[in-house]
Amino acid sequence: RGDRSITLRPEGTAGAVRSFIENKLHAQGGVQRLWYIGPMFRYERPQAGRQRQFHQIGLECLGSTDARADAEVIAIASQLLNALGVSEWKLSLNSLGTTEDRQRYREALIDYLNDYKDDLDADSQDRLERNPLRILDSKDPQTQHIAQSAPSILNYLGPDSKKHFDRVQQLLTDLNISY
Repeated sequence: RGDRSITLRPEGTAGAVRSFIENKLHAQGGVQRLWYIGPMFRYERPQAGRQRQFHQIGLECLGSTDARADAEVIAIASQLLNALGVSEWKLSLNSLGTTEDRQRYREALIDYLNDYKDDLDADSQDRLERNPLRILDSKDPQTQHIAQSAPSILNYLGPDSKKHFDRVQQLLTDLNISY
């Protein structure tokens, strides 16, 4: 804006992945764990209850497709929250599956939402073909109501994705981490 140029971090994942690639950490083989902590920034007008500047702590586990890597990252986050004395938190667990799983889900979601197209808010109507998954994050009350009955991506996971997700859940149960 106003012919100014300023660069602020929007979040930590992209920088961690860029470091992984640029420093050829993948060539070292094995699992790479990268973490970050610091201020991050939003350029757009923040949603209600959110700030333009916020602090983020993150851990990226790269180089493994094993469910244990997912459970490890979640366990570390759980331990950190508990160590900081944060007692009122809830872990919501989901899976994005493979590219093919997401494509099947995307098609099912579009089919479902098309029946309600005229009832969706203007942003969601615009996103319907471009990026229908973003509709699930809508803050519009009417769209939220419609989205509550949308199909679940978990019903579109292929056998390998389902097995992975079940394994993560079992590991979290074994670690006494509620989700």
